[in-house]
Amino acid sequence: MTPLFDALARHAGQRPDIIAFRDCDRAISWAGLAQAVSHAAAGFAGGPRTLGLHLVGLDYVIADLAATLAGCRVVPVPGFFSAGQVDHLLADSGAVLINRLPQSGASLPLDYAGGADRVIYTSGTTGRPKGVVLGDRQLTAQTRALAAAIGGGPDDRYLSVLPQAQLLEQICGIFVPVLTGAETVIVAEGTACLFTGDGTALARMAAACRPSVTVLAPRQLTLWVAALRQGAQAPDSLRYIAVGGAPVSPALLAEARALGLPVAEGYGLSEASSVVAMTPAGSAAMVALESTRLRIEEGEIVVDGPAVMSGYLGHPPHGGPWRTGDLGRLTNGRLTVLGRRDAMILRASGRNIAPEWVEAAALADPAIPAAALILTEGDRLMLVLAATGSPDMAALTARLDALPDYARPDTLVFADPREVGLIRPSGSADRQVAARIARCPGALLVPLPAAGVPA
Repeated sequence: MTPLFDALARHAGQRPDIIAFRDCDRAISWAGLAQAVSHAAAGFAGGPRTLGLHLVGLDYVIADLAATLAGCRVVPVPGFFSAGQVDHLLADSGAVLINRLPQSGASLPLDYAGGADRVIYTSGTTGRPKGVVLGDRQLTAQTRALAAAIGGGPDDRYLSVLPQAQLLEQICGIFVPVLTGAETVIVAEGTACLFTGDGTALARMAAACRPSVTVLAPRQLTLWVAALRQGAQAPDSLRYIAVGGAPVSPALLAEARALGLPVAEGYGLSEASSVVAMTPAGSAAMVALESTRLRIEEGEIVVDGPAVMSGYLGHPPHGGPWRTGDLGRLTNGRLTVLGRRDAMILRASGRNIAPEWVEAAALADPAIPAAALILTEGDRLMLVLAATGSPDMAALTARLDALPDYARPDTLVFADPREVGLIRPSGSADRQVAARIARCPGALLVPLPAAGVPA
């Protein structure tokens, strides 16, 4: 992480009064950020060495950089974790919960001595997530690779709308802007829409701050597109929007681009420092980052390179390549992700279906925050929809019609998103819970007509 702190010191010296970061409450210049990080680092240096950061906005930015400068172990605490998951995170890592910046009259110079690392807990499919350990090697390689992939520079303005406890946002929303000298605008309304289901505030704030670059979750893209359909305007300052974390409907991507959002897809996982491959601007396919080497073994995506994790906390160290558990193919260096190996549905016809791609067709509707494809008796596909309102059935049916016959659901099942366990803390649907809902007497079933047949 030495290049990061060298860059911070350089910006503070050469561009002291230029705004570095801003949130809804305040803004801080490069000189102000360097000073705040130096003072907070001195406060952290004399305290616990493992810090569970539970802050937001500029306070999170300062705390993350300061704890790293002080050589601490940083453990971001996701706001969407359940109380039980937070308790597990703190107990498993031995972290002390930090919910405010330390006060110190002293300061540390921005001469990073090394030794800091971070433990990233992802909710995964269970309530007891494992901690991914990443250090200087991984984070430096990934920050440089992402800065190069987006062509980042001091003229950029980054719109930060993902939860800051997510590794992707730490790299894209803090490390890359510091390395490149770009301004970052932290918009709480953009993060909040993941939980409110309303993208109008995100669209309004984006139009006001006129960013050039941002990274979105698929749900945020869905809600932003919905706001644009209703008359909001996409800022013409945008040059690159990365969207990742789950598959996105091709129809949604096409509509987003038509409405002025220059969207590109990305693929990654925490074990490989969040991003493995991205779609370059103006391209139609994902390619590996400079920090990553990809290959396919028995249909599975295997990742190698300096961004691969050191291991899971409390487990033996990891060295060498990482088998992702995701299926894919490489064609002339272009990556296509086919879905999780352990989630594949095998029909009686022998055809394999990646449920994520069918679910993405439903998730393009703003009224559907979560969806799960399941196979029932009689080799019939059901798509369980956690709906917060009435979806656009004509548009949904059209997207499902675009799927191959063997992957098209026979029936839709509408479920209450408040059903216990249906939506995980991460926002994805639990397919086992969805299957139980679909089997319950009185489940709301809506048969789908065959492709091309009017409903």
